[in-house]
Amino acid sequence: MSPYIRTVKTASGAMAVQVVFSERKGAKRMKHIGSAHSESELALLRAEAQRIVDGDQLAMDFGEATHTPPATGSVSNPLPVVGQRAGYLLDCIDACFNELGLAAATGDDPVFRDLVRARLINPGSKFDSIETLAEVGVTSASYRTIQRRLASFATESFGEILTQALAHHAGIGPGAFILYDVTTLYFETDTADELRKPGFSKERRLEPQILVGLLTDATGFPLHVGAFAGNSAETHTMLPMITRFQEAYQLDEVTVVADAGMFSAANKQALIDAGLHYILSVKTLTVPEVIETWRRENPGEDYTHGQIWTQASASDGRKHATPNSVTHFQYSHDRARRSLRGIKEQVAKAKRAVDGDIAIKRNRYIDLSAPNKKVNYALAAKHRALAGIKGYETDLTTLPASEVIGHYRRLFNIEKSFRMSKSDLKAR
Repeated sequence: MSPYIRTVKTASGAMAVQVVFSERKGAKRMKHIGSAHSESELALLRAEAQRIVDGDQLAMDFGEATHTPPATGSVSNPLPVVGQRAGYLLDCIDACFNELGLAAATGDDPVFRDLVRARLINPGSKFDSIETLAEVGVTSASYRTIQRRLASFATESFGEILTQALAHHAGIGPGAFILYDVTTLYFETDTADELRKPGFSKERRLEPQILVGLLTDATGFPLHVGAFAGNSAETHTMLPMITRFQEAYQLDEVTVVADAGMFSAANKQALIDAGLHYILSVKTLTVPEVIETWRRENPGEDYTHGQIWTQASASDGRKHATPNSVTHFQYSHDRARRSLRGIKEQVAKAKRAVDGDIAIKRNRYIDLSAPNKKVNYALAAKHRALAGIKGYETDLTTLPASEVIGHYRRLFNIEKSFRMSKSDLKAR
């Protein structure tokens, strides 16, 4: 149905003006424009409502003469409001849009520019975008035009154009470091489709979801975004994203920085086969050999904050160790303090559960395999020995350990980018 204007009388005697966008099973989806207490106020509100309904539809001039007396600015004869515009806000968005090269890349497409404006101001649906633009003084394209144009904006070729513009602005070139991460977006529906599917959820949710992958430069500046079916494995999203980015910007030498959760053994090998470099964190299940050697050579000496040990990954005893790579281990006092506090709390809870004071819940320090449940103090001791130690693996064997760790720590930039734009990504 097409939007229409609805006028109803309120309990206070005022006339409420509303724009109704849709009706379903008796429920109306509408926008309240305002309440009028006089004929002049009612005329102004109806004019504003008509502007929202018309969108970019032009009015035809039939040459009809109007004999409205000139306004004086008084209460009884106010000056007409002929337009309104959030100039500072729109000018700021447009300046950034142009500076990033998006205007030149898209041929300054007005529909795309307006959708970017709307999603930055107030992310929402297509109808919501029209309303948002009207509120800041922008005459938007009609709903049907937006719906028709979205198909072209969703193509890979259009995405590559945007990627090239963003990468050019960021100064991406050979030897670039790029960050990668994935997030999950849920939908308030029980109906799945080819993209929105139930899948693995860290929050144990059952709704249909999609996976969104984001590539950024080392500062967290977004370069490329991709959507994957909700039942896709996170580790299977990285290589397609990076391959598309390479093809879009014709890059030969790239170093990927990602969390360990993004890397399976096959995934890492695929990166190596593709000629890519990598930096990732590794799970440290036992005290590394290089640290054991240091402890034997320095009995009774404590680790120092920021202390680093380096060893060849091919000889560290891990099942999927990669030749021609190194792993740097670093000790952090703050990380150790947090880990030791958590271990202490979990052991205390495990003891109370074993003693029958509280119900047994999921706790790594309760040994349920024994004839009688007991606290696994040996596991707690093992974890205390590893407190504060974190490993970073890379195939850049000549890169100093401090630089490897520094590049990895920039991953917080991509997490910040996700937090800033997650509401935008939810917009339909």
